[in-house]
Amino acid sequence: MAGMKRNRLIAAAIAVLAAVGVAQFQSGAGEFTQDPNGRAAVETYQIIKEHYLRKLDDKGLKRVLEGAIRGQVDALDDPFTSYSPPRHTRIRNEDVQGEFFGIGVVIQAARPDGTGAKILTVFRGGPAFRAGLKAGDEIVEVDGEDVTKLDLFDIVAKIRGPKGTIVEIGVHRKGSRATLRFKIRREKIEIVSVSKAMVTKDVGYVAIETFLNVKVIDQLKRAIADLKAQGAKKLILDLRDNGGGLLDQGCQVADAFLDHGVIVYTRSREVTRPFCEAGPETAWSGPMVVLVNANTASASEIVSGAMQDYRRAKVIGEKTFGKGVGQNVFTLANGGELTLVTFEWLTPKKRSIHRKGITPDIAVKDTRFPEPLAFEGLGAPAGGEVELIVRDPSGKEIKRLKAKVDADGKFSYSEEVPPRPVSSVPGKALLDLKHDAILRKGLEVLGEPVPAP
Repeated sequence: MAGMKRNRLIAAAIAVLAAVGVAQFQSGAGEFTQDPNGRAAVETYQIIKEHYLRKLDDKGLKRVLEGAIRGQVDALDDPFTSYSPPRHTRIRNEDVQGEFFGIGVVIQAARPDGTGAKILTVFRGGPAFRAGLKAGDEIVEVDGEDVTKLDLFDIVAKIRGPKGTIVEIGVHRKGSRATLRFKIRREKIEIVSVSKAMVTKDVGYVAIETFLNVKVIDQLKRAIADLKAQGAKKLILDLRDNGGGLLDQGCQVADAFLDHGVIVYTRSREVTRPFCEAGPETAWSGPMVVLVNANTASASEIVSGAMQDYRRAKVIGEKTFGKGVGQNVFTLANGGELTLVTFEWLTPKKRSIHRKGITPDIAVKDTRFPEPLAFEGLGAPAGGEVELIVRDPSGKEIKRLKAKVDADGKFSYSEEVPPRPVSSVPGKALLDLKHDAILRKGLEVLGEPVPAP
């Protein structure tokens, strides 16, 4: 981005690291076989291959080797280090580039174990919309194959494909078990990670859903320009539920609001250095606030931390997640990828927020989505029913929840969590001032009239 100064040593260091890394990996193979545990790992593979009761085919042996890779990663016990098999790598790379060829839907897992797929949103005007798919449809087939037991990631991989090709989607619609089948031509789908709206005649609102998209900064600049054209004099930047993504995109977004100073430092095993700095050009120089919650993480914390350190904007909401480490992605020989924690990042004041989070300037609980109710117990009469009455602080009854008791006197109830609303128009934000306490506080801080909840 024009105006942002990058440390020129970074690129050179990465090039040297790559060259050194190859030599280290080659020498590491020798070290692996010299260690008794390394030899034991190789021996285990050979013994399984030659003596296991059921002879494994190539696919089975591949699973064994991938299991060994996962075992090494799992042994680190690091939630931010992971292994992605080759079949997932393409999907992730498409997401990072911000576009792919597909049908224009947002899907979520149909079951708690992450399998199956249910359509959450159908983008208006897209291929799926024109074909007749609807939000709530459960995808049960892709090109005639039953996908109800597949991992969500694998279903996504089957739905996406080359430009102009046809994919047949079979769905179950609410109220019927009949399979409805739709033939849909894949088209270019742009991942829109930035949405906008005018909250009042003077206040613009822009939300960034993720930083895992190289087009975030361009989308943000277009959104801000559009809000300015509509008369926005003040801005609300919403980073709630943004789990982060690309460090570079975090730098560029912060630079859109800051005109000087280091945005973030990185600290590796060997050295602490500035990673990026803000330049004099900005996309927005007027009054603004930043909204965060407990799911604001990583690159989102970089942006909110920089805004807070320079007192560029009040940070409003809940304490953030606290992911203050960064990863490098290494492509492996099998086409898979190892995402490995290799550095920690620090705010402009060199604050480490890992496992601590960023404390907002103004603390407000996120009230947009009600907490689901759940209860369980034992000792009730077998085969009966228990009832829980929920009341508000004044004692007024809100709802009654019922649960059946099993033969052992146990009972449990878990309220189904409704899906969060997603706009069917990419880039158009959905606002709910009545139920959004953090957004209302943002308006108040900006000196705007706040409607009663």
